[in-house]
Amino acid sequence: MTLLNRLLLIVFGAGLIPLVPAGVFLFYFQARSRQDISSLQQNVAQMASLMMEREAQDLSRRFERMWDTDASYVNQAGLERALKRNPEFLFLAFTRADGREVLSGGAPELKRYFGYLDLSGDVQFQKASREGRAALGHFEMIYDMPVCRLVYPIGGGYYAFAAVNLRDLFMKLRSQRLGATGGLMLSDAEGNALALSGAFERFNNAEVRDILMRGEIFEIGGRNGSYIGASSPVRGFDLFVLALENRAEAFSWVNRISWLMVFFILAVLTVFYFSALLFTRRLAGPVAALMSGAGRVAAGEFKVPVSEETEFSELSALLRSFNSMMREVDRYHGIQVEKVFEEKQKLELLVSLIHDAIILADMRGELLYANTSAKTLLGVADDAFGENEPVRRRISVIVDKKAASKNGVIELEEGGENKFYRASIQTLSAKTQNPAVFMVLRDITLERKIQKMKEDFFHSVAHDLRAPLLTMQGYIKLLEKEFPPEARQAGYVRNVKDSSDRLFKLLENILDISRMEAGQLKPDLKRVNAAQFLSSAAESFRALFEEKGVELSVETSGVEKTEFSADSSLLRRVIENLVSNAWKFTPKGGKVTAAASVVNGGIVFSVKDTGPGIPPAQLDSVFEKYKQLKTGEDEAGFGLGLAISRKIVELHGGRIWAEAAPGGIFKFAVK
Repeated sequence: MTLLNRLLLIVFGAGLIPLVPAGVFLFYFQARSRQDISSLQQNVAQMASLMMEREAQDLSRRFERMWDTDASYVNQAGLERALKRNPEFLFLAFTRADGREVLSGGAPELKRYFGYLDLSGDVQFQKASREGRAALGHFEMIYDMPVCRLVYPIGGGYYAFAAVNLRDLFMKLRSQRLGATGGLMLSDAEGNALALSGAFERFNNAEVRDILMRGEIFEIGGRNGSYIGASSPVRGFDLFVLALENRAEAFSWVNRISWLMVFFILAVLTVFYFSALLFTRRLAGPVAALMSGAGRVAAGEFKVPVSEETEFSELSALLRSFNSMMREVDRYHGIQVEKVFEEKQKLELLVSLIHDAIILADMRGELLYANTSAKTLLGVADDAFGENEPVRRRISVIVDKKAASKNGVIELEEGGENKFYRASIQTLSAKTQNPAVFMVLRDITLERKIQKMKEDFFHSVAHDLRAPLLTMQGYIKLLEKEFPPEARQAGYVRNVKDSSDRLFKLLENILDISRMEAGQLKPDLKRVNAAQFLSSAAESFRALFEEKGVELSVETSGVEKTEFSADSSLLRRVIENLVSNAWKFTPKGGKVTAAASVVNGGIVFSVKDTGPGIPPAQLDSVFEKYKQLKTGEDEAGFGLGLAISRKIVELHGGRIWAEAAPGGIFKFAVK
């Protein structure tokens, strides 16, 4: 979406805000108006039903006053007297309990209209007979006179049937009109209806019954259109008054006002739209110029300024500020480019003097950068960057060897000589450039040679000192027998013996680790019970722990019946080295815990103490030869115990590690 369209939508949307309450008001007005119209129709129907109720009650009371429950009144004199006293009775007849006429009288036209009465199948007669009270209904127009039928039980097994003229009631209700054509309609429960006022269409009995079933407020479809209305029952009688009005006529003024408001809203929307369009077009020119200038700045072009002419003073000030900013950026850019070139030259000089080989390549292995040492290592010239298959294969070899190396040391051939490098490889992924591989290779060939010479020297010295040391230990045993234990000379001999034992143990460790590295020591694997193995190795230190005041705990729950394959004599040295170290570094009052557990199908042995702990920086180096834990205390040792332990565990196909938890924790796992 362009800025012009977006700005147009914003301005146009702001103009729509006042129209939202107008739309809500229009919706509320329509709903309220419809509700008021329905309430008016319901009130008119209720008023008419009250008038009809009074009329029906008056007719019922007349019958009650005219006759007592005596059959002697059923005669011609009683009939004429009733017709004379009630001029609205156009026709009056007496019937027996079976509904057949006994005698009748009244207007000749109505006598001909009704003929001989047989009310046995008449619904009103059946209702009056069943309920024992007057039944009023069956409204119709006879000779342009509104007439209803009334059946009244007069006792003695006789019933009075009257055709009542409702002209007076009609005159009272005729003025109750609803609009131009709407009005009132009177109906009984059977759907016999008579229009009291209005000019709506005529409904048959089935249609009237359907209207009565819809409830007090209804909406129906007629042959001449849709109607809305309300119904109200006449209390005490199965009669109903219906108020009906053509739907389009009832809502005509509401619709006219609604359409007027809609037209007003559309007019306002049109004015807002064209106003917003005119405003945004005038505003779009300076904004487009500003965007064009920003694009030139992004492309590094600072020489072409933007036009500062606009109808808006604020935008003119903004464009002037933008031009000023471009000039400053242009000046600053020139200064920074010179500084960048200077810093690049310094960085290239510094990197070229580093003895470590620094290589930068893309993900395909194509060389991107190499310092002097790296060029010598790869055997490339200064112009060998880019696509160079020999160099790419050389870089791939370095990456493969680094991935296969466990300690990060790789061996490469250089100038007919094998050299060792400690390699570090990282993947660089920047958002603004393609991913690359950064490699640093440090030449440790000389260190490896010195280490090899040292190991050879130690091995030779250890081998040459072993024979005279054994001879010296024999003479020391003879001297122990020459002096009693309490003699001063016996203490001297014990000190000499302890020193010779310590020196002999050192020589044995040097020779053992040499044999392990040379592959001359093979473990004799047998099935070993894990719980018995741990208890036997750790419990041998119980006396030393009690003498120092350190608690020793051995936990073997869960592995009492677990067995694994191991050379118990070799693996026992691992437990002894770990427990011995824990005893050495745990102060008085502390605790050492040796435990075994089953994890992922293997056995994990652990030794935990409450000593000073292992610094995180020394977690890996403690297993190297001639390296000791730096705790700030002057502890005796040569740094070979943990190195030998790691070799033994690796001979069993397992691994050993340390954890930086409170105190010290050493663990090793075997299958």
